[in-house]
Amino acid sequence: MGRITTSDLHGYLIDERNLGSLAEIPATLYEEVHADILALYKQAASHDDPFGEGAQSVLKERESLREYIRDLYGVRTRKILALALARANGEEINREEIRMMVPGERMLFDVVYESASSCRKTLLDGKPTLETTAYHFVPAEVSAEQAPVPLTPVNESPDKQCADEVNVTSADAPAPESYRVIAVYENLPEFQDYSGRIYALSPGDVVSLPPQMADVLCKDNKALSIRLRK
Repeated sequence: MGRITTSDLHGYLIDERNLGSLAEIPATLYEEVHADILALYKQAASHDDPFGEGAQSVLKERESLREYIRDLYGVRTRKILALALARANGEEINREEIRMMVPGERMLFDVVYESASSCRKTLLDGKPTLETTAYHFVPAEVSAEQAPVPLTPVNESPDKQCADEVNVTSADAPAPESYRVIAVYENLPEFQDYSGRIYALSPGDVVSLPPQMADVLCKDNKALSIRLRK
């Protein structure tokens, strides 16, 4: 698979927005972007300092890819739904547009068309629907090398905690699974975590972060780890 850049996706998105019909995109575009996003995740997680320029630039690139592919998906999906409904209502559609759909999109088109056709026959013609349809598509599998890596601190066991730690009975909101709750000691420049969340923290803020990020802040005496009692 070739490397998909944000410039590539920006070009596809501009073409899609400017054309009234579906634009042509690589048949494996979604799979390639997904693989690139996973690769950037691993690259960011491999940095010792998740707040450094290297890791943060990779996370920003990853988030840009995610935003562009979501926007492209949204524009194309609206066109595909309109085509499927038009065909279900007996209208002629351009066969060339069907050819422009990637495999997963073609499956969506077929499901919507068949469902809308069945609905039309049932409600307008009084013909009972014999079966229902549901979207099911299995994209190309991602290799094991592209899978996310555990975000455990380097040279430290997962159970080891910061030296300074306090216990609390509750928090404003439960931390995501595997995240660590910390209380911030000082102002921190804006940064992203591995899931794309953006933070701008001040002294006294209580937040949940991936363990690798929380550990760095605790070790630098910029935050205090908080253990939640159940």
